[in-house]
Amino acid sequence: MDTQNLYHQASVKTADNLRSIAQSQMLRDLSSLSLPEIDAAVDLVSRVVPAGNVPGVILSGLARLSGRTPPANVVKRDVNLLFKGVERALDKAVYGAFFAGPAAVIWGYQNLLKLAGKDPEDSFPEGVWQFYADYALREDTARHTTETHGFDTILKQHRLNLSPVDRVSAWVMAASHCLHQYPQLLENEWRERVYTFLLHQITSDHPDAARYARLYQDWAKQRPYERGPDAEAHEPYARYRRRQFDHFLAQATQNLPASLGAEFAKQIRETEAEKLPAYLQQLSIWAFLDPGPHGETRTPVPLKQLYVGVVQQGRYYLMPVCASGAEKPPDVETVRALVATLMAHPANTRPAPLLSLAQTRRASLANLRQKFNPEIVKELDLLRRTPILLNCDQRTRALPLAELRQTERGLGDHALTLFDTGETMVFDQSHIFFDGGWGAALAEIMTNEAVAWAAYLHSLPPVQPRQARPYALAFQFKPADLHLIEQAPRVMVEASAETDRVKLRAMLSLRRLFKLRNDLIQLTINDLLVLYRAIHALTYEAEPDLLAQLQKLRQVETTRPAAEAALAALRPNSLSPAIVIPVDANQRNPRDRLYPMTFEVPLRELDLLNLHRRASATLDAYNSGTGDRTTLYSDFDRLQRTYLATLAHFGAVLSRAKEIALSGESASVGSIKLLAHMPTPLQRMLDQIPSRFDILNDLIRGREVISNVGVVVPSSTLTRFMTAKDDNEKKTLAWGVITDAGGVMRISLRDFRPHVALLAAAGHKELAMRLTQHYLDTYAEGLNRYVSDLRRITETSRETRLGKLELNRD
Repeated sequence: MDTQNLYHQASVKTADNLRSIAQSQMLRDLSSLSLPEIDAAVDLVSRVVPAGNVPGVILSGLARLSGRTPPANVVKRDVNLLFKGVERALDKAVYGAFFAGPAAVIWGYQNLLKLAGKDPEDSFPEGVWQFYADYALREDTARHTTETHGFDTILKQHRLNLSPVDRVSAWVMAASHCLHQYPQLLENEWRERVYTFLLHQITSDHPDAARYARLYQDWAKQRPYERGPDAEAHEPYARYRRRQFDHFLAQATQNLPASLGAEFAKQIRETEAEKLPAYLQQLSIWAFLDPGPHGETRTPVPLKQLYVGVVQQGRYYLMPVCASGAEKPPDVETVRALVATLMAHPANTRPAPLLSLAQTRRASLANLRQKFNPEIVKELDLLRRTPILLNCDQRTRALPLAELRQTERGLGDHALTLFDTGETMVFDQSHIFFDGGWGAALAEIMTNEAVAWAAYLHSLPPVQPRQARPYALAFQFKPADLHLIEQAPRVMVEASAETDRVKLRAMLSLRRLFKLRNDLIQLTINDLLVLYRAIHALTYEAEPDLLAQLQKLRQVETTRPAAEAALAALRPNSLSPAIVIPVDANQRNPRDRLYPMTFEVPLRELDLLNLHRRASATLDAYNSGTGDRTTLYSDFDRLQRTYLATLAHFGAVLSRAKEIALSGESASVGSIKLLAHMPTPLQRMLDQIPSRFDILNDLIRGREVISNVGVVVPSSTLTRFMTAKDDNEKKTLAWGVITDAGGVMRISLRDFRPHVALLAAAGHKELAMRLTQHYLDTYAEGLNRYVSDLRRITETSRETRLGKLELNRD
């Protein structure tokens, strides 16, 4: 029997058991669902979580609980039981082929809550995304990475030549002060978003409502990432930023009516009391991750017990975050002397071999710890108390971020690792603690803090090493331990690539041209990236030289499976990829963090490729024609109008989908349907947009992710970004996008398609990397051509000729 039939059988058995319980009179009395809705929920749960009688047992237990919100420990216990039930019900082959992972389990549990008359939203007090992240963003591949160049750029600009000791000391001081200020940094993030959102809500009927609606965007343009010249003496950055925001808000609300001002103050007090403490606990990095069989437990650590970890020549050193006997940061002279000592007199221990453990699947780490000798476990427990690791063993900046991070970086129990390239600093962040936006912001904050310490350290005389060095972790692994590590399951193998070939100015120029042509064409830069990704998937052509190498490998028995998998991956797709687009949810409710929205571009339904080709061809015919070209222009004009109208409607649908994801609430799609001449395929697409996005459903469907952190502020020194990939093995490509302060767009691509691991195992990882680089390069080059063609199509019209001269200046 094939795997699909086995999965179906497991689903049927689950449905039969669950339906007998769900349709009992007790459950029907508890549930707010109708009988058809109960049947639909049963079918859904059994389809996504075929776990035998476990869903039925859980549903019976939920029904016996009083109230509408089960306790947190019950939720976690039930979810773990569902994981175990699926593992028992499915053999390994079926599990890997069809089971959609943690998102499916959590989604199934949400539907069990509905069947039992419980409130699914209140059952996840930290939001569904945080609960999901603890289960499905735990592996080493679920870290995202940013890079800043500000430290070295500013030192060069001011001709400050730091010694190696002072370079490390500046970053240790920045990390220590970051940890001390972390609750205040999180509070700033929360206040700025929540205050402006509340103000927007209470002023919705005010004559100046539009100004209040864009208040957060206005603040984001001037938000400081370092202490300015108006900072008070010894004023920490977090306090300075709060003061700046309070001043901004006071100015923005100085003309607010007294009644609205009183209501605003009341809502602030109530919301802070109800939600701020939980948010600070949820995202605190004063914690370590404790891996279980299916998820992570965030375990708090008191500030006085924390360290900053320093990796020097492969050895791990622990620098206390607090001064001896106090709860304040250590003084810079002490830190400087400790760094000087560890560099002058390294510990008499072997370099730590933890890289293999970092690449081990988290579910296996708990079992490994139990088999290690107590001395190793003791050292690992100390390492857990380092939320920030600083790896000072420099690696070349020329490496892609995914490769650059392949060095000592702990076990993955901590929040943040910094890698020094000698020209930049790279920040590697756990998605459980950081989303892309907050991670990038913290990288900027820490960079500016390190610059300030570097300037001070440069003014000091040379430091002398002391006798006592920081505590050095000693990992005395025996051959048997190393064998256990070697045999443990590993995370997915990846290939990676980066490019800066996208011509952003041409895309911005096209958007301005769209606006001149028709205000309804509201495609954003990200919309164009998503649209062309779908086109690229259907039209990609591999390089002949790469195909030849794969065909050669196909002739060898040992490399044939890898070559055939690669050749299959290089064939153009017949369907548009399901792309997950993370939408920032922080302003509406910071605890929700983000809403992942899955979108499939309806290329074939809208005939977009054919419209593009035909419009280009008729334009070429018109431009090359002679004599009376009226008919030629008429043919082009008709196609151009149809094509641009289709793009306008596509952009409207995507915009509305993002609005629904952002709101997190029911929303009518009727306003879009009022757009004139909506193509029939888009009308059907609109009918399929739910009134409320289901985070977990979208995560299950998505096969790729495109995460765009956007354009950085003019003062930013962020230069590269690599997004995280969740632990669902069906997610194969992760695209990260950032635009630096110079207007350069950089795209990173992480490739987890099956052929990558097969080629790497066969000793051809370099070929896998070349395949990924070519895939990304053709995307960037094809996007440039597409934008150029689209501009040519758009501007060849009577309505836009008046603006042509101005546009040509771009």
